[in-house]
Amino acid sequence: MAPSEDMSRHGNARRLASVSWVILLLFGLTAAILGIFRYSVEVKQEIDTLAIANSDSLQWALAQFEVEYGQLRIATLKTDAENRASLQEFSRRFDIFYSRVHTVLDGRGYDEVIANTGVKDDVVAVEAFTVDAAKIIDAGPAPLIAALPELAQRLETLAPSVRAISLQGVREFTSEAKRQRERVFFALVRLAVLTSALLAALSAGLLAMWWLWQFGLRQARSQKASKARLEAVIDTSLDAVIVIDQKGIVTEFNGAAENIFGYSHDEAIGHKLSELIIPDHLVAAHDAGMRRYARTQETRIIGHGLIELEAKRKDGSLFSAELSVSSTRIGPDDYFVSYLRDITARVAAEQELINARDKAMEGQRAKAAFVAVMSHEMRTPLNGLLGTLDILRETRLTNEQRRFVHAMEQAGHILLQHVNDVLDMERLDAGKLSFAHVGFDPGTLATQIIEAQRNEAAARGNKLEYEIVGDHPGHVIGDPMRIRQVLLNLVGNAIKFTTQGTIRIEIEYYGAQSELEFRVIDSGIGISHTDAERIFDDFVTLDPDQSRSQTGTGLGLGIARRLVHAMGGAIGVESEPDDGSVFWFSLPANRATGVKAPTPPEASALQDGLGKAPSFDILVVEDNDINRVVLCEMLRRAGHTSFEARTGREGVELANTRPFDAILMDLNMPEMNGIEATQTIRNAPGPNQRTAIIAITANILPEARAELEQAGVGLVVSKPISRKALEKALHDALRPQNRVPMPKTPIAASGDETIADLAAALGSEKFRQVCEKFVTEGELHIATLKKTLEDGDLQTHASIAHKFSGAAALMGLELLHMALKHQENLSREGDMEAALEGYDEVTETWVDAAKRVNNIMDASDATGHTAQSA
Repeated sequence: MAPSEDMSRHGNARRLASVSWVILLLFGLTAAILGIFRYSVEVKQEIDTLAIANSDSLQWALAQFEVEYGQLRIATLKTDAENRASLQEFSRRFDIFYSRVHTVLDGRGYDEVIANTGVKDDVVAVEAFTVDAAKIIDAGPAPLIAALPELAQRLETLAPSVRAISLQGVREFTSEAKRQRERVFFALVRLAVLTSALLAALSAGLLAMWWLWQFGLRQARSQKASKARLEAVIDTSLDAVIVIDQKGIVTEFNGAAENIFGYSHDEAIGHKLSELIIPDHLVAAHDAGMRRYARTQETRIIGHGLIELEAKRKDGSLFSAELSVSSTRIGPDDYFVSYLRDITARVAAEQELINARDKAMEGQRAKAAFVAVMSHEMRTPLNGLLGTLDILRETRLTNEQRRFVHAMEQAGHILLQHVNDVLDMERLDAGKLSFAHVGFDPGTLATQIIEAQRNEAAARGNKLEYEIVGDHPGHVIGDPMRIRQVLLNLVGNAIKFTTQGTIRIEIEYYGAQSELEFRVIDSGIGISHTDAERIFDDFVTLDPDQSRSQTGTGLGLGIARRLVHAMGGAIGVESEPDDGSVFWFSLPANRATGVKAPTPPEASALQDGLGKAPSFDILVVEDNDINRVVLCEMLRRAGHTSFEARTGREGVELANTRPFDAILMDLNMPEMNGIEATQTIRNAPGPNQRTAIIAITANILPEARAELEQAGVGLVVSKPISRKALEKALHDALRPQNRVPMPKTPIAASGDETIADLAAALGSEKFRQVCEKFVTEGELHIATLKKTLEDGDLQTHASIAHKFSGAAALMGLELLHMALKHQENLSREGDMEAALEGYDEVTETWVDAAKRVNNIMDASDATGHTAQSA
């Protein structure tokens, strides 16, 4: 994740946390306010209830209930039947008592006092008395006077009930008043708690608001500082920084971009990037990429590191640029940040280095070619000279003449060895030698060297011997020929500087490390420490006196060092003046149980097919130079005579001049393709109207067979072409029977078989020329393919891809052939975007193919040089 994206993510998290705190604070304050409101209403209701109870004087009414009962009893006792006034007083007192009873029984709040208590029966008795007494009093004075004794008696019996009702009422009202006071108290407590909580919440809210305010200030200052730093970085950046939105509109354009492209900030902002800095030939690809991203979110450039491409200035000039693009999301929109620098100077410097390298390599190749040519040219007459001297030595010579011949032979052999040393050194420095990995016996190798050098050692009075230290290693894997060459150099060097002494070869195998070590120990004159440090350098022959007494160029030990290092080993010397020397070298060598040394390969002799057939005249119609050279050389090696035509039209013209036994026809050619050329030959009454025509193509689709048959093609040979495939096609086409029908699948060969056939059919020198031409033309084709895509020239692109794929098929490079055919098909379909996307794959495949061809050339060179040395 980019730093800006990380900072943005943490900033959003902090803002979210702040908003959450505010929401929680507001929620708490709201809940506290609602709670205070609720308990305030509850307190008010309780207070109102107390107020209402006091105004009704419920307790006073109950107390008066008992008083008025007593007054009614007194009135009863004072009532005189003869005294009408006393009867009226009784009636009045009864009315008051009656009213009080029903006030208690029916009044508000009394039912809660007397309901569900122990005085219910008392209430019923009092209520029954008032009902009965009311009926008597309402009947008139006479019934009242008659009932006074009974009423007095019943009043007397109601005394306990009245007292019980009055006391119960006092108790109930006292308890209810206490409960009301408690409810008011707790409501006030809750109200106080909520008020305190509200005050605390308000305090916390104020504190939180203060913290958020401080945090906001810090954030604002930080963002302001970050913005200032970012703007300073962007403004002072040496690279152009350009920001566009997902529609391709420029939203930021820094100072470096102004300097590089020539647009001012105001001129660039709000315009499409494709209208400003993208070259015309890349606009279509840019727009297609933007549409693809909007559709699939797929990226081809974004986040893929540095990319080199061309950019356009305001004046329309193009220059080389290096680009890196990243994306970021701000809200719902995507933005693309481009960092671009002008690398014109660097590209020019690189090109200058490339040119210098090419010139140096050209000079090196020229020197190597000169050395190789001169060495070969020198060795050829030397071989003739030495051969002649050998014949001359068998003739009748005088003793003096025999001494002269011997001297000339010695000088010739020394000169020949010098030439071979120079060739070996040049090939080792160029990395053109390959090494065998076969089984061999180190003891047998040492014995052979001792036998070969015994006479040379005896001439200086030296004794040769060898010893295997430790267990015998048996057969190990390595290159016995190159190891023999190193040992011969070391033993020969020891013989030169040892007189009347002993030279011993020691062999020791370290099984744990799979390492083989040879030591050449002599009792000669030794080497000083100073000379030991440079003994393996080229042209070092120690002091001048020794160089005068011994022959040599000083290349032997240098070649030995190169050979050992090339085989992955190490070489060194340990010596003291006048105390002999120990030259040693060690090589990685695995045991080779059951491995036998290979037999020398036989020559590339043709033993089958047309190798024994009579010679035929074959017309080869092929526009690719490499393909044409290879086909003609294959035919020549098979004993046939070939005639070449570079285009279909040229092939038709040549076919009209003379008869041929067969025609090899490429299908895709300029001016006139192979099918048109075949139709023309078949339709004209010429000398080759009925000649067998064999199609040569890198790709044949099943639906094209009918068209080929209709045009008059008898057989198809599919590239890559092997010698056996070509011979079989010619054999089938030239049979006396009717032409063979075209096979269901083209005759084809594997890549390895094709390369092997080419090397065997063409020979080392010719094969190398074909490979070098393929690599050279391939580099040109790769560059041209890129240029045609940039120019939007799909027709030329398809044509070059087709030609290049044919050459790749001929060389057996199947992956390169398929990649190029895919490019050809995309170009012919007009799919520019897909062709651009696939170009990188073609380039990567070409790099691998070129390495493979170069390795094959090196192997071929090594094989050829070995044969010549032998």
